Amino acid sequence: MVVAVSLCALSCASTSPGPAFHDTAQLITSRTGLRVAWNQGGADDLAIAKTLRALLARELTVDGAVQVALLNNKTLLATYEDISVAQADLVQAGLLQNPVFGAAIVFPVAGSAQTGGSVSVSQDFLGVFTLAARKRVAAAELEAAKLRVADAVLRTAFDVETAFFILQSAQQVAAMRRTILEAGDAALDLARRQREAGNINDLDLANQETLYEQVRTDLVRSDADVVIAREVLARLMGVWGPDAAYHVAEKLPELPAAEVSAEHLEAVAIRGRFDLGAAYAEAQAASHALAMAKNYRFFGTTSLGGSFERSPEGFSVAGPNASLELPLFDQKQAVIARLEARMRAALARETALAVDIRSEVRSAGGRLLAARAVVDRYAKVVIPLRQRVVELSQQQYNAMLLGAYQLLQVKQNEVNAYREFIEALRDYWTARAELERTTGGALSVRANSPGSESTRVQP
Repeated sequence: MVVAVSLCALSCASTSPGPAFHDTAQLITSRTGLRVAWNQGGADDLAIAKTLRALLARELTVDGAVQVALLNNKTLLATYEDISVAQADLVQAGLLQNPVFGAAIVFPVAGSAQTGGSVSVSQDFLGVFTLAARKRVAAAELEAAKLRVADAVLRTAFDVETAFFILQSAQQVAAMRRTILEAGDAALDLARRQREAGNINDLDLANQETLYEQVRTDLVRSDADVVIAREVLARLMGVWGPDAAYHVAEKLPELPAAEVSAEHLEAVAIRGRFDLGAAYAEAQAASHALAMAKNYRFFGTTSLGGSFERSPEGFSVAGPNASLELPLFDQKQAVIARLEARMRAALARETALAVDIRSEVRSAGGRLLAARAVVDRYAKVVIPLRQRVVELSQQQYNAMLLGAYQLLQVKQNEVNAYREFIEALRDYWTARAELERTTGGALSVRANSPGSESTRVQP
């Protein structure tokens, strides 16, 4: 009775990936505070669609864009199926092989023999003993699949952050150049009237026209950069059609008042990186598979069963039968060698990844601090100096001590400084997203409120 119940439980094991995906979703939420969902044609899909519409209907924040991607990115939906495959493999590992039924019939061809026949049924015997070992291997592979999926989700989230900040910087540069072009239009009109009045010469007018056309050309490039950046973010969020007309804030966030502490970030990454956890689980699976192969290397196909035979002579016999594969030629040497190589490779990959992670954290941390220093320098030193140079140059121009070309060059340098400041701020936020990726989770320190004076620069 107990055996029958056990066999029934094995045969009824669920192949649903729902519980495994739920575990993965909880891991992701614990790291990002965001939600992931798996559209599988159920009732929850309507709620997800409603959430997406609500997010896309308002101005997207960086967290909102990440949330849209986690709910809607089609590549992630394909990645989730890795959990389905691993769950099915786990169920398969816990199943015994089906019993084999055989039958034979013999016909008389000479003498007084009669028609006879036999039936038999046999069951793989070794599978009962290897079942637990097979399940250990499959469970480790399922754990690796869950962690690989979680890592893919986090990488997508950080890619969205980077794309979001690149889009914001492109929009900010384009807006700045559009404002300058509008001011340049009035300046050009004034220069033409001054030339007609004889106050400036042809060279001064040509310089003004050259600057105006340069700004117009730069604006065309900036608009193209915005289009490209929008499409990169749209692909990551998985939106198209009307949903691709989303809106994001025009300006990049300002620097946070304090920077995240770099202390212990390497240890945090080693403990928290999902890809390293997946590498460890893969090494565990290889170790379990190797142990199983070694423990049962001398047992090949082994089956037990029973048979019933009715002989042509008219008598019947019944009894048990058994078969055992003799390991004369194949003692699993090649299988064990392959699994040993697989385990060594898995351990080497895990160690190499740990070394790379530590290096990535140090590199990303250094890049973040450098980017912050550059932003601070532009905000507190470079931009004010450029503004002061323009003011002084304007005074000298008004006093006819400086030519129009020199004044235009000074203003062009100021515009370039504003653009470089925006790019430096973009580099800071992309470096921050990279540090989050390398440490395997969101950093605790967020941006300042819009009123912060730390990086406020107005062109």
